[in-house]
Amino acid sequence: MTSMTKRVLTTAITLPVLFIMIYFLPQRSHAALSALAVLTAIAAASEMRGLFAKASVSLPRTVPLLIGLLPLAQWVEIAYRPALPIVDLSLMGLALVFFSMEIIVGKADHYKGSLLRIGAKALLLVYPGLLITYIQRLTSLAFAAEALLLFFLLIFGNDVFAFVFGIWLGKGNRGVVQVSPNKSLAGFVGGTVSAMALGLLFCLGMPNAAAHISPAASLLVGFATATAANIGDLIESAFKRSVDVKDSGHLIPGRGGLLDSIDSMLVGAPIFWLLLTML
Repeated sequence: MTSMTKRVLTTAITLPVLFIMIYFLPQRSHAALSALAVLTAIAAASEMRGLFAKASVSLPRTVPLLIGLLPLAQWVEIAYRPALPIVDLSLMGLALVFFSMEIIVGKADHYKGSLLRIGAKALLLVYPGLLITYIQRLTSLAFAAEALLLFFLLIFGNDVFAFVFGIWLGKGNRGVVQVSPNKSLAGFVGGTVSAMALGLLFCLGMPNAAAHISPAASLLVGFATATAANIGDLIESAFKRSVDVKDSGHLIPGRGGLLDSIDSMLVGAPIFWLLLTML
């Protein structure tokens, strides 16, 4: 099975699953989707922990589990206490716990690695911890189902069509970004334009989405989200290149690790959420 076939098959399976969760399991402020976000955050943080280990930065196994508290806090905030900044408090609380741990952990190497360990934990709090909560925040919108579907459509559409255009027209324009030399200009442009087209068609075809997002706004959202998604993919490439690995893991067929599949979502979600709340 070719890499392209695996990518298309993975997308063909993932999107219907997400569709079912969004449209048929919206109970308790999309508790099912938030449960998936918690598990995804833990698994992604575990992969990041593995990358740090390759860079000789050792973190306790409990750290990824604690990262899962952030999407859990986001669900509690949306479902039960929207007036309270539960996510912000959880973020600060975890940061204090992580940083304070170094007082004890650092004794093992006389605190020579304290700064690297603290920096690694701080990164995990944001990536994937805080960033994944922006997907959940879409459930608080008046058109939550359409917003979630549009977001995933833009992310997966950009990814698939970037791959297609990269193979079709990208042979002579690869290496435009050194951190990921196999990426091509044709792939970036093709994926972004395709995402814009998909966003426009979605908003024109879904009445509830059209009531909140104008055609011009859909093009802007498509462009900005796809651009952010591409940057997210390149950021993950930098992480992997720093420890000389091709994939963050082997969980997703044709994609590598979980982080290889959600890197675009993590960076694209805050931009998408921000634009929708400003429209």
